[in-house]
This record gives sequence, structure tokens and C-alpha cells, in this order.
Amino acid sequence: MAIWEGRMTSAALAGTPRTPWRDDLLGAARTLSVLTVVGGACGAFVVGVVGRLAMFLLAALNPDATGVTSDDGFMMGQVTLSGSAQLMLAGLQLGVIGAGFYVVVRGLIIGPSWFRLLTVSLGPAVVVGAIVVHTDGVDFRLLEPLWLAAGLFIALPAVYVALLHVLGERALERWRPPSWLMAIGLAPWVLLLPVTLALAAGFTALRSLRGYDTGRALLLSPWPAWFLRAGLAVLCVAALIDLRNDLDALG
Repeated sequence: MAIWEGRMTSAALAGTPRTPWRDDLLGAARTLSVLTVVGGACGAFVVGVVGRLAMFLLAALNPDATGVTSDDGFMMGQVTLSGSAQLMLAGLQLGVIGAGFYVVVRGLIIGPSWFRLLTVSLGPAVVVGAIVVHTDGVDFRLLEPLWLAAGLFIALPAVYVALLHVLGERALERWRPPSWLMAIGLAPWVLLLPVTLALAAGFTALRSLRGYDTGRALLLSPWPAWFLRAGLAVLCVAALIDLRNDLDALG
């Protein structure tokens, strides 16, 4: 359950009786639904609004790029209603997917609030930046200065995850969404069935482990969580190296 709620302590696991399936399932569904709604809204805002402003800034600094089709299929320097709607819809979809990743890793976030915000934001920014910044195509060969173009596209996922973390955790603590909104938050996961099945399998496995002495000992041990954190750290370092190599090649 730590993956879903992120607040379960060793003392709670040791001293709290096992809750019914229905209560655990409803709690997990509420967590997933709330974070999906918040994640989708944050994605639409960051990509559709902040991302559009970033593109507008780069277009203003690079007038020769006006009319060129970007690697993502958008026309540089041209703001249209259909293009903005398409960009916001893409942000909504990416925001939902990002919320799914956040649901999985939120139980691994540790430290004071400022450190939690810093690590949960910078990690995805580096990984996504390594994917977005590339040596092929026209985006980072045409847009100048390179440091600004790359920095903006690295900052966007950091802003998204920071908003999701702050607003999502606050919503989980203070917000009780109506049933219709809960259904909307869970609806995307019907379409993302393979991911949903993976999340359900993890939820079932963790809950089952709580019923056995060996499982409880495993959950109470800090080593599995630290092993996962180490894996994420290795991923971030590899992404950082790849990002630096791409920037060196572009520069």
C-alpha cells in the first residue's frame, strides 16, 4: 500500500490490523482518480499554456524559423486555435500518463518537503530532457540560443511534476471529489488497460504480503525501497550523461 498512499510507516504496518479489501480498494481507487484528474489538468496547463509561451519566445528569437514544421509536427511561429487545442490535448494525455508514474513512485519519496519537491521534479526533468533533446531533426539545430531551447524543454516536465506533487498531495489530504468526478479520473485507465492491470497486480501483491509474516517483514525492511531508489538514481544519472552528450554534439 505504500506505493498507493505513500504515508504508511513501519509502526503503522506493525500495529494496525489488516483493513478489509473493500476499504483498501476504494482508497487506492480514490488516490489514482484524484492524481489522474490533477495530473491531467497540470499536463494540459504546462504543455498547452506554458509550453505555448515557451514556443512563442523561441519563435520571437528565431524569426527565420517561422513556418518550419517542428519535430513534433507543430508549425513554428504560428498560433492557431486548432494547434493550441491539439497541444493542450497532448498535454492532457501526457499528464494522465505522468500521474500513473507518480502513483507508482510516490511512496519512495523521502525527506523534508523541500527535498521531496526537489527530487521528484528534477529526476523526471532529466529523464524527459534526455528523450526530448536530440541531435536529429530541426528543433535544436535551428532554434537559438541552444541553452535556452534545451533549458525550456527540460524545465517543462519539472514544472509539471512539481505542480502535480504539490497540488496532488494537497488534494488527497483535503479534497473529497464527487462520485462522477471519481469516475472521470478512473476512465482513462480503462483505455490504458495494460498499465491498469500492472498497477492492480502491484496493489494486490503488496496487500497480500501484509497478511503474512514474511511479507510483513519484507515491507517493514527499508532495503527494498532503497533498492528501488538506487535504480531510479542510476536511471537519472544515465539520462544526464545522455543529455550532456547530445548537448555537446549540438553545441
